[in-house]
Amino acid sequence: MLLPRSRPANVLLVDDDEDVLESYCHLLRLSGYHPRATASAHEALTLLTAQWPGVVVSDIYMPAMNGMDLLTRVQEIDTEIPVIMITGHGDIPLAVRAVKQGAFDFLEKPLNPHALLALLERACHQRSATLARRSEIQAAVDDELIGTSPQIVAIRNQISQLAQTDKDLMLEGPAGSGRHTLALLLHRISARKAQPCHLHDCVSAGSLAEIQASLALVEQGTLVLQSPARLTAECQRWLGNHLLDQERKGNKSLRTIALFDESPEGLVERHQLMPELYYFLSQVRLKLPRLVERSCDIIPLFRAFLRQGCKRIGQPVPAVDRAYLETLKRHQWPGNLRELRNVAELYAVGIVKLAGVERAMPLASAKEPLDDLVEEFERRVIEDTLFLFSGRVTEAAHYLGIPRKKLYLRMKKHNLDKEQFKPAS
Repeated sequence: MLLPRSRPANVLLVDDDEDVLESYCHLLRLSGYHPRATASAHEALTLLTAQWPGVVVSDIYMPAMNGMDLLTRVQEIDTEIPVIMITGHGDIPLAVRAVKQGAFDFLEKPLNPHALLALLERACHQRSATLARRSEIQAAVDDELIGTSPQIVAIRNQISQLAQTDKDLMLEGPAGSGRHTLALLLHRISARKAQPCHLHDCVSAGSLAEIQASLALVEQGTLVLQSPARLTAECQRWLGNHLLDQERKGNKSLRTIALFDESPEGLVERHQLMPELYYFLSQVRLKLPRLVERSCDIIPLFRAFLRQGCKRIGQPVPAVDRAYLETLKRHQWPGNLRELRNVAELYAVGIVKLAGVERAMPLASAKEPLDDLVEEFERRVIEDTLFLFSGRVTEAAHYLGIPRKKLYLRMKKHNLDKEQFKPAS
């Protein structure tokens, strides 16, 4: 007698013969499974989702909807749900066609219980691994791509899907928009993650010999091409034909991610990007927005970058005044995510940027007398602190470690009015 074992997976049994379903269920329960049986393929479909953690076992010949049609509909829900087909001896060619169509495997009637259980164990293991990998990918994507804007939600979904494929792609976006970060994330969550990932700067290394050296370096890994239009025309043609030839022959040795900061079509029109390379890379395209185009993400991103910066230097996360957050939202962010990260990291060490004029002055330009420089530095420190505390003088004085009256005197000296630092109503 088969002893029950604890199995986390589910099994959905579909057969129009009630007696057959009852015998299948009895066997599976004894073996530790938790089967769900139905005589209707239509009902079976209502029980499945893309997150369903189990295996479908279906007869091929059924009324209303046969097993082949059920397989097609299951794949529309999720192509990676394992489907095991049950067939009579005379229907083996049809079962083979089902496997070619994407079925996990097939078994002949009368069923061999041990063969069924062995097949189920493999299918359940595969399904568990698939869902675990998806969960891992989703966690990494959610951690890296922060925000709730429609643009970033769409990009998260695209990246989650691309991570489960080996497709080459274009990443388009302005400088600082996160193209490099996204390319590295795609490699880190891909099936090639154990292999090397190499960034090839086509501006400084644009010859055929240099690109061939990078291809050899990144064998079975991911090649990230920075500004591929800067490669020589000869190199672009060779690379496009080489990658396409590998794909056609089914012996693809690496994944290619191309980074563009301007329109690839414009580059083609100006004969800077060769059509051969453009054709290959443009099969999948992802465009990253400027930061101001996803303004609702600015504050969550700033807070995330601030936490990261504080963790790196072992400091507690400081409070951020509401007025300063409003300033962040109003800023145009020409440097995009890179600029926001820099501002947050400076904030983590106590330097408040975007609170007025630029705070950095190179020594070469410091031609004023020392007293004037000290006065200017004092004024800027007071400005930054008042901005940080929205013009609340008592809190600003406490932060600076001086009496409130003394701060008022210095504000008067520098012609600073607390009202100008309060948030607009």
